[in-house]
Amino acid sequence: MVLEDFWWGARLALGRTDTSSGTIHSTLSLEESVQYVEGVFADYARYGAVDRFRGRAAELGPGDNVGVALLMRVNGCSEVDLVDRYVSHRDEAQQKKIYEELARRHPLADFRRGEDWSERSWSGIEWRFGPAETFFERSSATGRPRYDFIVSRSVLEHTYDPLFALAGMARSLATAGRLIHKIDFRDHGMFTPAHHELKFLEVPARMYRRMTKNSGRPNRVLIHEYRSALTRLVAEGTLTSFRLLVTRLAGVGEIDPHRELEQIDPETRRRSMEFVDGHRNEFARVFRHVSAEDLAVTGVFLVAER
Repeated sequence: MVLEDFWWGARLALGRTDTSSGTIHSTLSLEESVQYVEGVFADYARYGAVDRFRGRAAELGPGDNVGVALLMRVNGCSEVDLVDRYVSHRDEAQQKKIYEELARRHPLADFRRGEDWSERSWSGIEWRFGPAETFFERSSATGRPRYDFIVSRSVLEHTYDPLFALAGMARSLATAGRLIHKIDFRDHGMFTPAHHELKFLEVPARMYRRMTKNSGRPNRVLIHEYRSALTRLVAEGTLTSFRLLVTRLAGVGEIDPHRELEQIDPETRRRSMEFVDGHRNEFARVFRHVSAEDLAVTGVFLVAER
């Protein structure tokens, strides 16, 4: 993994940003792809408590399809910026079919330029290539643009410095703007399924950084660090409130509907914490003193408002 990460660093240094990561639709049927797009959008609205998307939005890491951004445009957004460090491979013929089916179900005609179904042919949707950390640092420093919504699904765990990016995003919000991010704290196949799901927490911090810095593997920034960062942003007046809704627990699985940790029944939480404590002595030093309750959380929906 260290060698692979070095290889990714060399590619990035040469300007090679193409990747097979983020190609979720390559494994799905047409119906599954459309349901996935509609499901992601519905989750943003449901857990973000959004009656209607409006104004300007940004989506981090859209991957190989801009369907979610299109549904945000249909719902009321005037512009959607797509922020991505990498360029995901895509099957153009497959993507055309997905857009055609989305257009059959939703009124997309007003946003299409000409007869082209290309992802770059939609009005009000612009690509902004580069790291999220850099993009939102620049946005927050200049005050342009200001976003009413900034969303992502399974992206922040792959950024180099998610807490720095989070601060930049918070400062890039318009008044009453909202952050809505689904974050997956698991290892994304680094050690699973051959090992238990928290095996990656055993790797010493210095070695882990060498395995993940350039490749986009999970950064191991967990719920307690997000909570601390969000608390600071509220204290300084950048944000007015935040919620961390648990989507998964170690040793338990998905929590549906997603809800705050205190709202999950005590028996389910106890089982998860017992799973954590069964492996705690093997964890890297940086995690030894983190509470079992926090280590048990393997995914969240982060919702914050300015």
